[in-house]
Amino acid sequence: MTTTRLHRVGLALGCAAAFTACGGARIVPVLEQPAHADAAWTGLRVSGTRIVDARGANVILRGFGPGEWTNTEAYMIRWPDQDPGKGKHQSQYGYTAIHSTLAGIMHAAAYDRFWRFWKSNDVDEDDFARMQSWGANSLRLSINYHWLSPERGTYSSAGWAWIDDVVRWGRAHHVGIILCLHAAPGAQSPYLQADTPDVIAHLWTQPKIYQPWTIELWKAIAKRYADEPVVIGYDLLDEPIPPKGDETAVRPFYVRVTQAIRSVDRHHIIFVEGLHFAGDAAGMRAMLPPWDDEMVLVFHKYWDKNNLASIQGYLDIRKQYGVPLWNGETGENTPSWLRRMVRLLQRNDIGWNSWTYKKVDDRGSSAYSVASPPGYDAILKYVRCLTPTHRNCAAPPPAQADSTMLQLARNDATANARFEQPVIEALFGNR
Repeated sequence: MTTTRLHRVGLALGCAAAFTACGGARIVPVLEQPAHADAAWTGLRVSGTRIVDARGANVILRGFGPGEWTNTEAYMIRWPDQDPGKGKHQSQYGYTAIHSTLAGIMHAAAYDRFWRFWKSNDVDEDDFARMQSWGANSLRLSINYHWLSPERGTYSSAGWAWIDDVVRWGRAHHVGIILCLHAAPGAQSPYLQADTPDVIAHLWTQPKIYQPWTIELWKAIAKRYADEPVVIGYDLLDEPIPPKGDETAVRPFYVRVTQAIRSVDRHHIIFVEGLHFAGDAAGMRAMLPPWDDEMVLVFHKYWDKNNLASIQGYLDIRKQYGVPLWNGETGENTPSWLRRMVRLLQRNDIGWNSWTYKKVDDRGSSAYSVASPPGYDAILKYVRCLTPTHRNCAAPPPAQADSTMLQLARNDATANARFEQPVIEALFGNR
């Protein structure tokens, strides 16, 4: 991508391109690293309460989580997004439910084309160049086990290729990759982000079936990328939520996953999310004390005030245990909120990850808004109709569903999406 084109999609904001000293912490591209005395590992690592590069320089992770790309959730495409168990919809529209619903109303060939187009259009190598030009140095990749390990002990070559492409693009554009298991085998929570089929977190309710599978999956990932320095580390589970009374099961499971990873990978950082949607200090404390030297504690920050009180509990934990913090998901708010969030975290030496990269008909919370095409409301009407007690719902004719969804996939291409410059300026213009 040329410099001219980069300036068309976004401004060169402040010290973004050069990663010079900003806000008291040096923000460096992940791969801008010289030879080190210890040549065994040139990737990022933990040093006390900081993440550092091979020089020992502090690194503030700033990046995106394109969840709409690899583990689509309902609200990202304007489908109904409800709490489980209330009977308002036939199912939660997580990744698999969205796929199966569209497969039921589209012709098979058009359905296949839609997902191929969505995958190729939502994020490509040019998007990595854009992100880096704005000031991003990291990307959190949401892995859904369905497309990587559809059966225990079986791994999809297409799934590995998807991750390999991301790693290659990250290497080319100095964007480090955090691999996150966003939907674990059996589902780690009863919510759509875990792609639960039945609002049950089977990872915890059927541990003998799903926990060994998940551990083996993480070991396979770690073995494949053990020597890859552009991979920053492994976010073990997104927002684990076991059934009430089983909360103490999460930390021992994390320890076992880490042991499996360490059997093949001594270097990569282990990112650990706590209970309660990773949204409070109590959920983080349930994961303590730390069990690995290369460990970062993760919280998610949404819809709260951007004052010191909102993160003080996490800061207290960092001081007590000497472990770095990372805001692994944040956003879904206004540019002014995003700007205050960045300032608050940067003052306190904490990195962040903006969620998500694109949304359909977004209103200024993501980098790009994807326009819904004519006819999309008919599909929304259909999926909102589907409930446990009301199944006599009229789907649009297959030909109409085909043309509508294929146009949505075309609109999802970055060149066709609306660039939300206020969001990018809020995220990267504070330095």
